[in-house]
Amino acid sequence: MTTWNKFRIAAVLGLTTMALAACETTSSRPYKASTANIMAAQTAVPEGTKVSMGDFSAAADIDVSPTCRAMGALEVAPGQTPVEYIRDAMQEELFNAGLVKPDGAAINGEITKLEFSSIGTGTWDVALKVTSAAYPQGYEVSETYSFKTSFSAINACQNTIDAFQPTVSNLLNKVVTHPEFSKLAGA
Repeated sequence: MTTWNKFRIAAVLGLTTMALAACETTSSRPYKASTANIMAAQTAVPEGTKVSMGDFSAAADIDVSPTCRAMGALEVAPGQTPVEYIRDAMQEELFNAGLVKPDGAAINGEITKLEFSSIGTGTWDVALKVTSAAYPQGYEVSETYSFKTSFSAINACQNTIDAFQPTVSNLLNKVVTHPEFSKLAGA
């Protein structure tokens, strides 16, 4: 075999490998409010209590564009960062509970932990500190959510994305069922 043929075979193999290993992105469906969270929020505060959504951010050491294996960035929802997703999910829960009003107590949030593992038993670990002018010290809640992964990177990363919605739902349940939620809401 000539050197030229060896080069052509190596080039074809290299290009094939690159095509098969090219980065892909995964995405999830938009957040869907939880009936349990809506009902918990409604019963957690006195009638007539109204809130609004303030600023949500991530702590300085939080990677807001996490990547999964060699697949590239995880897109938790079309065009949203995890911080935006969590803020919008909380707004949807509180709006559906009938608690949102523009001049209500503004609830602010800071994501203090945002980590996942897509190897072995998959997990999301997310922590959120919520504050408001009515309750400036606020409180922090966290959620560790386990899910099945896969040997295949595409399936494992898609499972990771699919598990983000129930992780956030459980996290928000902890926000609205926290004993100090009514203080946070200015009640």
